Amino acid sequence: MFAKSERKVEENVSSSSVSGTDVMRFENVTKIYKSGPIVNYALDDVSFSLRKGETISIVGESGSGKTTLGMAAINLLNYDRGTIYFENMPVKKLNRKQRKKFRAGSQMIFQDPYGSLNPYNSVYDSVVAPLNSFRPDLSRSQKREEVLKMLDKVGLRPAESYIDEFPKKLSGGQRQRVSIARALIMRPELIIADEPTSMLDVSVSSTVMTLLNHLKEEMNFSMLYISHELATARYISERMAVMNLGRIVEIGGSDSIVDHPLHPYTKLLLTSMPDVNNSNSEEMDVTLDFDIYNGGIKGCSFATMCPFVRENCKESRPELNKVEEDHYVACFYPLT
Repeated sequence: MFAKSERKVEENVSSSSVSGTDVMRFENVTKIYKSGPIVNYALDDVSFSLRKGETISIVGESGSGKTTLGMAAINLLNYDRGTIYFENMPVKKLNRKQRKKFRAGSQMIFQDPYGSLNPYNSVYDSVVAPLNSFRPDLSRSQKREEVLKMLDKVGLRPAESYIDEFPKKLSGGQRQRVSIARALIMRPELIIADEPTSMLDVSVSSTVMTLLNHLKEEMNFSMLYISHELATARYISERMAVMNLGRIVEIGGSDSIVDHPLHPYTKLLLTSMPDVNNSNSEEMDVTLDFDIYNGGIKGCSFATMCPFVRENCKESRPELNKVEEDHYVACFYPLT
């Protein structure tokens, strides 16, 4: 195992942090899992910023670190090194009052609409829970009114007919709308959406995506959208970060990354998704190894599978460097 040193955050990638326009900022965030002699860097020196009012998609295959990043962002998972800032405050160092503000202002929409709702709680009980925790000043009637407004906002109409239902009586799409209502009831500044449509039918998935876009415009929250589908990520986000084995290997405008991918791993993701209309996609002679993990990789995380690998790719870690306007890639030989 080689010694890992904390690297300086790429100045240009995090330039928005200077202007105070970030809702969340990640600086050299590292999460390590250990099981006996096995060490896995689920997050390996991750640095980027989420701007206020912006949606950025975190994309990559299973095991790339997407969900780990989302869980760390919402403080549901402890990480080993680095710092996560919420509105320029380090999350790990928040005092009691600041921590309460953070919990109220950052919410998560989980992947599984079946598992994320308590089957013994009614729709009202699920959606009102954040108000019970953070708005004790509201009367019972005021809380009920807020719940009804939010159910209507997420498309559960008439809201009165849903408020006393239990999850088992709802469809998958309706359950996810309840989860969205619960996440938004406190009007948070930040939403972490962890593949919120992956367990829904295609037609239902489309309506939920449209709903999230509409609610983001109306309520002006920032969103970290986690997905393995680049077409969906392109639709919903202004920027996209591509993750491979715990590292961000490419980040930039969503249209720019899909239309002009620069990292071989990004290009591979695009060729494996025929629903992404990308004229630059071409077949790559790559044999994927789904059992590989980041045990402390010295060079590029994709070096063992990359058809363009050179010797220095195995020995030195490429940093995120600007190649185009707001488009960065961690590759010594970007595919221009």
